[in-house]
Parts: sequence; C-alpha cells; structure tokens
Amino acid sequence: MKKTISLFLAIILMVSCDVLEPEPQQSLDSDGVLVDAASVEGTLLGAYSLMQDADYYGAEYILNFDLIADNAIMEGFFDSQLEFDNQAVPTTNLWIGNFWPDAYIIINSANLIITTVNDIDDANLDVDAVLSEAYAIRALAYFDLLRVFGEHYDTTSIYGLPLLLEPIPNNDFNEIPDLARSTVAETYGQILSDLDNAINIGAGGTDSGRMNYYAALSLRARVKLYQKDYDGAFTDANEVITDGPYELVENVSDVYATTDATTESIFEVEFNDQDESSLFTFTLFRNEYNVDPDLLESFEENDQRANIFAFSSVNESNKYPDPINSDNAKVFRLPELYLIRSEAAVFDSNDPNAGTEDLNVVRNRAGLPDTGPFADTDEYVDALQYERRAELNFEGHRFFDLVRLGQAEEVLGIESFRRVLPIPRDELQVSDNLAQNPGYDSE
Repeated sequence: MKKTISLFLAIILMVSCDVLEPEPQQSLDSDGVLVDAASVEGTLLGAYSLMQDADYYGAEYILNFDLIADNAIMEGFFDSQLEFDNQAVPTTNLWIGNFWPDAYIIINSANLIITTVNDIDDANLDVDAVLSEAYAIRALAYFDLLRVFGEHYDTTSIYGLPLLLEPIPNNDFNEIPDLARSTVAETYGQILSDLDNAINIGAGGTDSGRMNYYAALSLRARVKLYQKDYDGAFTDANEVITDGPYELVENVSDVYATTDATTESIFEVEFNDQDESSLFTFTLFRNEYNVDPDLLESFEENDQRANIFAFSSVNESNKYPDPINSDNAKVFRLPELYLIRSEAAVFDSNDPNAGTEDLNVVRNRAGLPDTGPFADTDEYVDALQYERRAELNFEGHRFFDLVRLGQAEEVLGIESFRRVLPIPRDELQVSDNLAQNPGYDSE
C-alpha cells in the first residue's frame, strides 16, 4: 500500500467541494490538521469529495459492474471499460488502479477523525455525530473495496482486505505500513464494528447527503445480507422501513426526474454544476454505457421501470438525465431495503413466501400485479432477482447480486475466479505482503 498512499495522500483533501460547507482541508497532517470543529468538518468533506470522483460514485463504481454483468454494454473505446465489458479485467486495468487508492484515502480521512476527535476542545464540535459519520464512511469504503477485491461471498476465505486503521503520521510516506490481507471474516468484523459504533452513537440524522444514522443502518442491513446473517439483515432493514422518515415515490420515473433527493432517498452522493458527476456524460452525452438488450427483454409487460430508457440510435439509461451532470449517485434507496427485508425473511425462515409482501410493495409501485405464491426458494430467488434487476439497474448492484447468490458463472458465463477483480499490479509491485487473488497470479 505504500504506492497507494504516497501518490495520493498529499492531495487527499485538495479537491473543491462546493456542495458542502466549509471547504475541505488542503492537506492532511495527523499532528495538526484537526484542531477545531471546522477542520473536522473539512476532513469529512474531503472524504465526500473523493466519493464524487469519476472512479467512485461519480460514475465507474456504479456503471462498470453493470458492464461486467448483463445490464450494460460498452460502445466507447477506452480499454479500461472494454475490459469490464469483455468480462476479463486484468491486473493492469486503469479503473482498479485508481479505485483502490481512492478508497484507502477516504479510509485514512476517517482514521484521522476516529483517532483524534476526542482530544479536540471546541464547544461547537458534536463529537458523537462526527464519530458516527466517520465510522460509517470507513465502513462504506471497506465494504465497497471488499465487494470488488475480496471473496466476500465466502466468510471462510483468507482473501479479505488490508485493514488500515490508524492515520498515516506526519505525511511521512516512509511510515506507511505494508499490510498483509486480513481474512474475509476479519474484514466483515471490522466493517460491522464500525457500523455498530456509528449506529450506537448516532443521533438519528436524516441528511441524505451524509452517511447518516439510517444510511449506516441500511449499510449494515446490506452487509449482513451478504454475510447471510438474515435475522440481522431483517432487523436493520425493518427499522429503516418502519422507523425512518422515508416513503416510496408514487411514480417510479419521478425518482430520476429530479437532481434533488426524493422521499425514498436514504443516502446519495451529491453533485451540482460546480461539483459534477460523469454519469450523464458516460450514459447519455457520449453514449458509452448503453443498455444491454438482455436487460430490455427481461422486463415484464407494463413494468413502468422499462420506460426509464432513452431510445435513439442506441438504447440508453435515462436514470441520469441532467446535462450539467448534477444527478446524484443513489447509494441507498428505500426499495432496496424492502428487497433486503424480503430476502432475509425468506432465508431466515426457509419459507419461500415469507417475503412476498415486500416484493409486491416494490412491484406494485412499478405498475405490476402481485407475484407469488412460490413453490420453493429457487422460484422465489428468480422473482427476487427480477425485482432487484428491474429496480436497481445502472445503480451498481447486478454483478454483486449474481455473485453473492451463486449465479454469476451460470448467468454470465465467467470463470469462478472472476467473481472478484485482481489486486492492482502496481500495488503488488511495491508490497512484500500483499497477496493476489487466486486465478490472477500469472498476470
């Protein structure tokens, strides 16, 4: 990880972020940057600024995994995206080489806050709120890394993540630790520990532009679902649905007709005309991430979600239609929590119809009649996957859903080792301790 941080740590908080105030910090120094409430807020905003990057929620973390799955096809000419579309991402892929350091820089910002904020004497500083947000941000970055680079579907696997939990001192790149990979179980343990801390000390905030209390609950529900902790996933999703201030938008197309958060938005990475995403540019302006015909053909008749496409010379997703790139990245929406609660109910009880009511909440909003009853869990999973694909396409879920439900090889025709991506070659070249994922050792 030496190259990762040494290349990027010095600029961690130099990006402009006019979406949020005050301005992010201009440098990161663990001995002096956090001195008051304003500098803590600036450090948090620096983390959100990096989430806005095109390599993260600004475009490619969302879109690339629909390419490698069966929701999108690439009509552009960039090798990085074509490697995703061809389902053969090498160790030299440009995106993985950029995303890995971006995520660890965000983690390092959270580390700085978590380890020092209790020592700051400022009456304007709400320590619990700040710590809650920092823990939630760190958990999100680690989980997003784990889904890409770790064998998240196997809790007995040794191929988790390097866990950087202390800030890099004094901007001294010689002190960056060369960390080995923790196991998947250890990585999940750290993510859940962070989320437990975030939720236990959180004040129930609902700002959809921040990793608020309900966003942390939503992430913990998602993490527990991936772990197959169905009782825990159900409990967390249920709290968001029943206690949170969220409700489904009546017309599903209205979710994407505004650049503002809607009543079903739990957490969005926010953009505006000063802090632009690349989502409109990649999907509509340059027509690069186009809709796979397989996705279009999969919709049931009268499914209103099939209308969220623009049809010109190519098929385009119209989820990000704003030409000044102000569309937010929708990280957690209420429909996903209904689908999590549905899936958790079925697999916790081994009753294929235990989650049908929640499936139908999502279906009915899309103009479809009730589904079910189901003869067995295989029949239920088919219905679940239909709803997740129809509802969450071009939002970054499809590939991970196929992997965690054991369908990636059959549906996508990929080799088993490609259920995760390789550790970037540059990271391996500067580390003595970082092990590559199986199957990529010869690259």
